[in-house]
Amino acid sequence: MSALIDCLIIVGGTTVLSLAGVFIVRKRASREVLEASHEVGGYLLAIIGTLYAILVGLIVVNAETKVDTASDKAVIEANKLSNIYHVSLRFEPEARHKIREDLYNYAVTAVNQDWEKVESGAEKEGTISPYQHLWKDIVGYTPRNESEQECYAVMLQDLEELSEARKYRMVAAKSKLSPILWAVLIAGGTMIVLFTYFFFVENLFSQLLMTASVVIFLSMNVYLIYICQNPYRPELGAKEAGFGFSFNPKWFKDEPEQAMKREVKTETEIRQDQTK
Repeated sequence: MSALIDCLIIVGGTTVLSLAGVFIVRKRASREVLEASHEVGGYLLAIIGTLYAILVGLIVVNAETKVDTASDKAVIEANKLSNIYHVSLRFEPEARHKIREDLYNYAVTAVNQDWEKVESGAEKEGTISPYQHLWKDIVGYTPRNESEQECYAVMLQDLEELSEARKYRMVAAKSKLSPILWAVLIAGGTMIVLFTYFFFVENLFSQLLMTASVVIFLSMNVYLIYICQNPYRPELGAKEAGFGFSFNPKWFKDEPEQAMKREVKTETEIRQDQTK
């Protein structure tokens, strides 16, 4: 579902139910009964509200950290593909072509399959095949000289970091908040709303407005925690950080050797062109 629909269901639904509860309590409980509970109810509401705020704060921070980490890992995954592509320039043509072909297949599959599925929370690992071929072609290569040896060490480090970023993407979208935490979170919010029913305000509209404000704020925090369970939802921008509009799989498409050759002018030719 889209973020707007989720928001309407969570925030709008809980607000409507809570306001309906105010009407029911005001109809069934007398003014004297409600006013008698003001003093004690106020202290208890403060205690429960403080404890609930601590719980929600910890969960929200954890959820936001998960989203930030997902964005960072997406940037790392995209950058390491680029690094490997450029470092492969030092390798012999045949090996370079294989590595760049693997990178291109990985990039295309990641954008068109993995990211499209992971944004909706579905399980998809279409990059398994190009990822395995990339490891095979890099590990199976034997550097020919000291220069290639240095580039090879850098490439292995980049490949390892690429693997870690990819693994996080595969796992993070599937990890959800514990059902126990959800139960405590919902129960705590429900208790706070119920405590607001023990207070009597002469103007019913004012009480409805105050209750709605409390419920909307609580449900918005629950909504934030809910959507952050999957840090790769489109609304959170993790994909855009690494594989968004600034990323193009065509960058990794290896060109034929003849097409890659460029005409290089000597200093004499440049001077001749300048004198013309």
